[in-house]
Amino acid sequence: MKQTLVTILCSGFGLGFYNPGLIVSYQLRQKQIATEVLVFESFVQQDKQDKILDSKKAYHDNFALALVATKIPKDIRDSIDFEQVDQLLEAWTKEGRRDFIALSGHWVYILDLYRAKLKEGSKDNSEHVLQVDLLYVDSDLSPSWKGLRKFNPLYNEPYNDVWLYQASSGIIACFIPVGEDAVIPLSDRHHRYVIHGGGWGMGTYQGKIPELQELGFKLDIVAYEREETLDPRSGDRYFMNAPSWTAWRKGPKGEHDLPLFAEIKPMEQPKYANLESHHGLYDVIRQAKAIISKPGAGTLMDSLASATPVIMLEPFGSHEKRNAELWALKGFGISYEDWKQSGFSEEILHELHYNLIQQRSITPSYTEVLIQAHHLQEQGRIVHAD
Repeated sequence: MKQTLVTILCSGFGLGFYNPGLIVSYQLRQKQIATEVLVFESFVQQDKQDKILDSKKAYHDNFALALVATKIPKDIRDSIDFEQVDQLLEAWTKEGRRDFIALSGHWVYILDLYRAKLKEGSKDNSEHVLQVDLLYVDSDLSPSWKGLRKFNPLYNEPYNDVWLYQASSGIIACFIPVGEDAVIPLSDRHHRYVIHGGGWGMGTYQGKIPELQELGFKLDIVAYEREETLDPRSGDRYFMNAPSWTAWRKGPKGEHDLPLFAEIKPMEQPKYANLESHHGLYDVIRQAKAIISKPGAGTLMDSLASATPVIMLEPFGSHEKRNAELWALKGFGISYEDWKQSGFSEEILHELHYNLIQQRSITPSYTEVLIQAHHLQEQGRIVHAD
């Protein structure tokens, strides 16, 4: 039996398509299964990479612009650096890569090229079997998958569709546990609320902060620019990912790593750091009463892993709208408007917390499902079914 890698294909377009891949990678390595994480934007032409960073700021500043952008179909192949991709596929072929997890539809174009290359290079012109999980971290197709489906309606036929949760069926099939600590009962948590706008700081969250402050809520605010932290209210805390950190640039160890994260304190230089096991914001979330956020993929993951209710703000696109509908249906979250109408009830949050704990107790982790489905062994080896 040959030692192999599970190749985890992430995207830097939002941390919801990045952090889950890094966390799964860590969990597989803990079971002595080798992994490599790659980020799609590393294989995008340099000028297009620069435009992504421009878009990130524009979408943070103007949520309406971000919403419009989700509705414009785009063929991502126009942005791919195919010279780099050719080198990547050559390396995969030499190493015999067979096991993949894709968290973004953009990677399917490259996986299709790899399948064609293997078929072309085989003596009998037959395809080598690939085990590819198309891992959907939202409950409906996000823009990268929708764009892919527009140009290739049968994109998923050669691969395995894996939904953590699916709005159309209402099923929670599996989840990604975050960290290794037990869930903290809501009654034992700090009387604090995390409020953020996802990995790119998008949405209506900033408009809710003054109202919550006026009501006396203690907030843990995720800032996206240092200027946002300069006039903190007593009782609030600010946190940030390091502005210099970018998902598609590798860390000091030559691998992609989780965001550098720090609490921002007045008159102090931030001490940005990260862990291998999980993102730093999770340690804040697991001690909070609720997450106040748009219902993005990363928020759903953090919510179910920590059993923290989501107070849901305006969604980013139709996929996040479906996320909100599913979380409300399952009793894991409540819209900000409904929570406000309840008088900002903490009792409701306890009910949502209980529902999350119950769901978590009966739901397998994605890593367990992956190991079984791919016949992975805990020695960094793999057995392919005949």
